Amino acid sequence: MYFDNAATSFPKPDCVCDAADAWMRGGAASAGRGSHRGSDDAVRIVDRCRSQLARLLGVPTPSQVIFTQNCTDSLNTVLLGFLKPGDRVIASVLDHNSVLRPLQALRQEQRVTFDLVNFDPTTGLIDQNEFAAQLAKEPVRLVVLTHASNVTGQIQPVDQLVKMAHASGACVLLDAAQTAGHVPLSMTELNVDFLAAAGHKGLLGPLGTGVLCIRKGLERQIRSLRFGGTGTASESLSQPEEMPARFESGNMNLPGIAGLDAALSWILNRSVSRIHSDLFARTQQLLLGLSEISEIRLHTPLAGENSGIVCFSVPGQDCRDIAMILDQSFDIQCRAGLHCAPLAHQALGTFEQGGAVRLSPGLFTTNENIVAAINAVSEIAVQFRM
Repeated sequence: MYFDNAATSFPKPDCVCDAADAWMRGGAASAGRGSHRGSDDAVRIVDRCRSQLARLLGVPTPSQVIFTQNCTDSLNTVLLGFLKPGDRVIASVLDHNSVLRPLQALRQEQRVTFDLVNFDPTTGLIDQNEFAAQLAKEPVRLVVLTHASNVTGQIQPVDQLVKMAHASGACVLLDAAQTAGHVPLSMTELNVDFLAAAGHKGLLGPLGTGVLCIRKGLERQIRSLRFGGTGTASESLSQPEEMPARFESGNMNLPGIAGLDAALSWILNRSVSRIHSDLFARTQQLLLGLSEISEIRLHTPLAGENSGIVCFSVPGQDCRDIAMILDQSFDIQCRAGLHCAPLAHQALGTFEQGGAVRLSPGLFTTNENIVAAINAVSEIAVQFRM
């Protein structure tokens, strides 16, 4: 039983595996690197996938959708390419290390400063009063918002936070790693400037695929981090200025993009709203069941909107031991530890004990799987109490 969908979704729809396999066996040509049929087919796959991403994520122009290696790569592209010496950034203690480590590196190089906003462990939501105070403190170039925490699963009121950030003159980078694909999301409606997402989580694509969406007009303010062949303007030694080639040097992950393209068709045929409703119901079933086990401590709020994550710990026990028992004795795969979000665990009081256990159901998790997970955690917790 797979409960680690917050890390990478599994299983993938059959069409995803079939599309990646079909490209490997029948295509294997580079996009834009030839004038033969195979290259043309690769271009069509890339263009179709880009258009589907624009439709799914509410991006006005497909050319503003960039393919990256993963969500970390997308976030790094903005943080390292957009920020300049002297800039100030506001992020939060909920952020993943894919945000915190680039910011720390920039601070150590004395290029930027950043402040981190706290969240309320009871609600899982960012402290809006502290957020407003930080915005008013000094000029801010960029605000980084985690759409949903990969520790608590709680979805943030991004629309309100974006309005506050823009009112202060800051641009907004939205980390949608835990929401894109299974939470309704529109870059246009949320009015964010940059949107980063992973292709292998809620978007159901293969590993090694990422997405970065850039508001039209801001691409010239981001310094390219990679330079090389794009299949366009080959006569020039300078990196192309036009989108999306500006940020897509080198050969693309075509088997990954082919699989992602098939995954997007699968999602769009079902609708993100329906997928979110089904996943939220399964997550609430799991959350409510675990809340009745007195021997454990829940770190995911019972109230509010959740992206599909339930985090808990057993007081006095190493979370990695709990995860190992779930795997070896109950055939339940999950994630234990700090989840690359150490500051979130510090705020939750789980840092000193090595983190917590994270159960993240997916689109193919059954009610029987949920019941089995609740019973397994209950049995483990009772044994430790004895």
